[in-house]
Amino acid sequence: PYSALIPQSSGINAEYGDTPSEDLEEHLGPDDSASQTGLDRGQLLEKYQLALNERDKILSQNGQLQHKIAEYFRKKKGADERQEVEKSVTDQEQRYTKCLQALDELEMENTRVQREAEMRISEEKDKMEEKKSHVDEMTSQYFDFKKGVAKQAVNSRYANLEVTL
Repeated sequence: PYSALIPQSSGINAEYGDTPSEDLEEHLGPDDSASQTGLDRGQLLEKYQLALNERDKILSQNGQLQHKIAEYFRKKKGADERQEVEKSVTDQEQRYTKCLQALDELEMENTRVQREAEMRISEEKDKMEEKKSHVDEMTSQYFDFKKGVAKQAVNSRYANLEVTL
C-alpha cells in the first residue's frame, strides 16, 4: 500500500521534451527570447539543467524518505501485532491460571462435600441400625406379650375346666 506513494522518476519528465533546450523553448514559447530576460541562452539552459537536476535529486530523496516511512510503518505494525499477540498470550495465560485455581477450589469443595455426605450416610446408617434394633426389640416384646396373653388364656381356660369338673 505504501509503494503507491513513491513516485517513479525516469530522470526527465515525460511532459517536457527530450532535451533541456526543447523544454526551455516550450516553456518560454516562440515569442520569448533570451535578450528580453537579460540572460543569454547558455545561461538559461544551464540554470534550467540545474533546476532539473535539483528536481530529480528532490524526487529521489522523496522516494527514499517515503520508502523509509513505509518501512517504519511496516515494522511498527509488526511490533504492534507482536505486542497484541504477547498481550493476548499473557491474558490467556492469566485466564488459564485463574481457571486452574478455580478448578482446584472446586475439586477441594467437591472433596469436602463428598466427605460430609459420607459422614452423614454413616450417621444415618447408625441411626437406622439403632431404630431397627429397637423395632426388633419391640417386636420381640410384642410377641412375648402375645404369647403370655395366649398362655394366660389357655391356663385360665384349663383352670376353669378343672374347677368345673
